Amino acid sequence: MRIVTTITHSSSIEAAIKKLKDYRDSLETKNDIFVKRLAEIGVTAAETRVAKGEGDTSKDVRFSFVFNTSEGEAEGRIIISSTPKVDEDGRKFYPHLAWEFGAGIFYNNGNINPHAHELGMGVGKFPGQKFALDDHWWYRDDNDFLHLSKGTEATMPMYYASLEIIKQIEAIALEVFGG
Repeated sequence: MRIVTTITHSSSIEAAIKKLKDYRDSLETKNDIFVKRLAEIGVTAAETRVAKGEGDTSKDVRFSFVFNTSEGEAEGRIIISSTPKVDEDGRKFYPHLAWEFGAGIFYNNGNINPHAHELGMGVGKFPGQKFALDDHWWYRDDNDFLHLSKGTEATMPMYYASLEIIKQIEAIALEVFGG
Protein backbone atom coordinates (compact mmCIF):
# COMPACT_ATOMS: atom_id res chain seq x y z
CA MET A 1 0.00 0.00 0.00
CA ARG A 2 2.81 2.35 0.76
CA ILE A 3 4.52 1.70 -2.57
CA VAL A 4 1.38 2.62 -4.54
CA THR A 5 1.10 5.90 -2.64
CA THR A 6 4.73 6.73 -3.37
CA ILE A 7 4.33 5.95 -7.06
CA THR A 8 1.17 8.08 -7.29
CA HIS A 9 2.87 10.91 -5.43
CA SER A 10 5.95 10.67 -7.66
CA SER A 11 3.90 10.77 -10.89
CA SER A 12 1.93 13.81 -9.70
CA ILE A 13 5.24 15.59 -8.96
CA GLU A 14 6.48 14.69 -12.44
CA ALA A 15 3.24 16.00 -13.94
CA ALA A 16 3.64 19.24 -11.97
CA ILE A 17 7.25 19.60 -13.13
CA LYS A 18 6.15 19.06 -16.75
CA LYS A 19 3.43 21.72 -16.38
CA LEU A 20 5.96 24.18 -14.94
CA LYS A 21 8.42 23.50 -17.75
CA ASP A 22 5.69 23.94 -20.37
CA TYR A 23 4.63 27.22 -18.75
CA ARG A 24 8.26 28.40 -18.59
CA ASP A 25 8.72 27.58 -22.27
CA SER A 26 5.60 29.58 -23.18
CA LEU A 27 6.57 32.72 -21.22
CA GLU A 28 8.57 34.36 -24.01
CA THR A 29 5.71 34.01 -26.47
CA LYS A 30 3.19 35.16 -23.86
CA ASN A 31 5.36 38.19 -23.03
CA ASP A 32 5.48 39.13 -26.73
CA ILE A 33 1.68 38.87 -26.91
CA PHE A 34 1.36 40.94 -23.72
CA VAL A 35 3.52 43.79 -25.03
CA LYS A 36 1.77 43.80 -28.42
CA ARG A 37 -1.70 43.85 -26.82
CA LEU A 38 -0.74 46.82 -24.63
CA ALA A 39 0.64 48.68 -27.65
CA GLU A 40 -2.56 48.01 -29.63
CA ILE A 41 -4.62 49.36 -26.73
CA GLY A 42 -2.45 52.49 -26.65
CA VAL A 43 -2.69 53.09 -30.38
CA THR A 44 -6.49 52.71 -30.34
CA ALA A 45 -6.81 55.12 -27.40
CA ALA A 46 -4.57 57.69 -29.14
CA GLU A 47 -6.48 57.48 -32.44
CA THR A 48 -9.78 57.90 -30.61
CA ARG A 49 -8.57 61.03 -28.83
CA VAL A 50 -7.45 62.78 -32.03
CA ALA A 51 -10.64 61.79 -33.88
CA LYS A 52 -12.77 63.50 -31.20
CA GLY A 53 -10.64 66.65 -31.02
CA GLU A 54 -11.59 70.09 -32.23
CA GLY A 55 -9.34 72.44 -34.10
CA ASP A 56 -7.85 73.62 -37.33
CA THR A 57 -4.74 71.45 -37.39
CA SER A 58 -4.70 68.62 -39.91
CA LYS A 59 -5.78 65.28 -38.46
CA ASP A 60 -3.23 63.62 -40.70
CA VAL A 61 -1.57 62.14 -37.62
CA ARG A 62 -0.37 58.57 -37.74
CA PHE A 63 0.00 56.12 -34.88
CA SER A 64 1.90 52.88 -35.02
CA PHE A 65 3.94 50.67 -32.77
CA VAL A 66 7.32 49.10 -33.10
CA PHE A 67 8.00 45.76 -31.46
CA ASN A 68 11.50 44.39 -30.87
CA THR A 69 12.82 41.37 -29.03
CA SER A 70 16.41 41.00 -27.99
CA GLU A 71 17.95 38.45 -25.65
CA GLY A 72 14.54 37.37 -24.36
CA GLU A 73 13.34 40.92 -23.67
CA ALA A 74 10.38 42.44 -25.48
CA GLU A 75 10.12 46.16 -26.14
CA GLY A 76 7.14 47.94 -27.60
CA ARG A 77 7.01 51.63 -28.52
CA ILE A 78 4.01 53.61 -29.68
CA ILE A 79 4.93 56.14 -32.35
CA ILE A 80 3.02 59.28 -33.32
CA SER A 81 4.01 61.12 -36.47
CA SER A 82 2.75 63.71 -38.92
CA THR A 83 3.98 65.67 -41.90
CA PRO A 84 5.40 69.00 -40.74
CA LYS A 85 4.20 72.30 -42.13
CA VAL A 86 7.06 74.70 -42.87
CA ASP A 87 6.40 78.44 -42.47
CA GLU A 88 8.00 81.26 -44.44
CA ASP A 89 10.83 81.46 -41.88
CA GLY A 90 11.62 77.75 -42.34
CA ARG A 91 10.25 76.73 -38.94
CA LYS A 92 8.51 73.38 -38.79
CA PHE A 93 5.12 72.93 -37.18
CA TYR A 94 4.24 69.30 -36.43
CA PRO A 95 0.46 68.66 -36.29
CA HIS A 96 0.92 65.77 -33.86
CA LEU A 97 2.47 68.18 -31.33
CA ALA A 98 -0.55 70.49 -31.67
CA TRP A 99 -2.87 67.57 -30.88
CA GLU A 100 -0.75 66.53 -27.91
CA PHE A 101 -0.09 69.96 -26.39
CA GLY A 102 -2.60 72.32 -28.02
CA ALA A 103 -2.32 75.40 -30.23
CA GLY A 104 -4.05 78.62 -29.25
CA ILE A 105 -6.01 79.55 -26.15
CA PHE A 106 -9.54 79.15 -27.60
CA TYR A 107 -9.71 75.38 -27.05
CA ASN A 108 -7.04 75.17 -24.36
CA ASN A 109 -7.92 77.63 -21.64
CA GLY A 110 -7.09 75.41 -18.67
CA ASN A 111 -6.87 72.23 -20.78
CA ILE A 112 -3.18 71.35 -20.77
CA ASN A 113 -1.14 68.20 -20.94
CA PRO A 114 0.13 67.53 -17.39
CA HIS A 115 3.65 66.98 -18.79
CA ALA A 116 3.72 70.07 -21.04
CA HIS A 117 5.82 72.24 -18.72
CA GLU A 118 8.50 69.64 -18.06
CA LEU A 119 8.84 69.15 -21.83
CA GLY A 120 8.83 72.87 -22.67
CA MET A 121 5.58 72.52 -24.62
CA GLY A 122 2.14 74.06 -24.47
CA VAL A 123 0.13 77.00 -25.66
CA GLY A 124 2.38 79.99 -26.36
CA LYS A 125 5.60 77.95 -26.44
CA PHE A 126 6.08 77.70 -30.22
CA PRO A 127 9.10 79.89 -31.07
CA GLY A 128 8.07 83.26 -32.46
CA GLN A 129 4.35 82.62 -32.05
CA LYS A 130 2.23 85.74 -32.12
CA PHE A 131 -1.36 84.63 -31.65
CA ALA A 132 -1.43 81.83 -29.06
CA LEU A 133 -3.23 83.95 -26.49
CA ASP A 134 -5.72 85.41 -28.99
CA ASP A 135 -9.13 83.75 -29.41
CA HIS A 136 -8.49 83.45 -33.14
CA TRP A 137 -6.13 84.51 -35.91
CA TRP A 138 -5.85 84.40 -39.67
CA TYR A 139 -3.33 82.46 -41.74
CA ARG A 140 -2.63 81.80 -45.40
CA ASP A 141 -2.40 78.24 -46.69
CA ASP A 142 -0.04 76.92 -49.36
CA ASN A 143 -2.42 78.22 -52.07
CA ASP A 144 -2.46 81.71 -50.51
CA PHE A 145 -6.06 81.36 -49.27
CA LEU A 146 -6.87 83.17 -46.05
CA HIS A 147 -8.27 81.05 -43.18
CA LEU A 148 -9.60 81.83 -39.72
CA SER A 149 -8.04 79.68 -37.00
CA LYS A 150 -9.03 79.10 -33.41
CA GLY A 151 -6.13 76.73 -32.87
CA THR A 152 -6.24 73.09 -31.91
CA GLU A 153 -7.50 71.37 -28.80
CA ALA A 154 -4.92 69.51 -26.74
CA THR A 155 -6.49 66.06 -27.02
CA MET A 156 -3.31 64.52 -25.57
CA PRO A 157 -3.39 61.25 -27.52
CA MET A 158 -0.10 59.89 -26.18
CA TYR A 159 -0.85 60.94 -22.61
CA TYR A 160 -4.25 59.20 -22.72
CA ALA A 161 -2.73 56.18 -24.46
CA SER A 162 -0.45 55.75 -21.45
CA LEU A 163 -3.37 56.13 -19.03
CA GLU A 164 -5.38 53.51 -20.94
CA ILE A 165 -2.44 51.09 -20.90
CA ILE A 166 -2.03 51.58 -17.14
CA LYS A 167 -5.77 51.08 -16.64
CA GLN A 168 -5.82 47.79 -18.58
CA ILE A 169 -2.39 46.31 -17.78
CA GLU A 170 -3.60 44.01 -15.01
CA ALA A 171 -6.52 42.65 -17.03
CA ILE A 172 -4.30 42.03 -20.05
CA ALA A 173 -1.69 40.31 -17.86
CA LEU A 174 -4.37 37.97 -16.47
CA GLU A 175 -5.73 37.35 -19.96
CA VAL A 176 -2.32 36.49 -21.44
CA PHE A 177 -0.54 34.82 -18.54
CA GLY A 178 -3.56 33.24 -16.90
CA GLY A 179 -5.20 33.81 -13.54
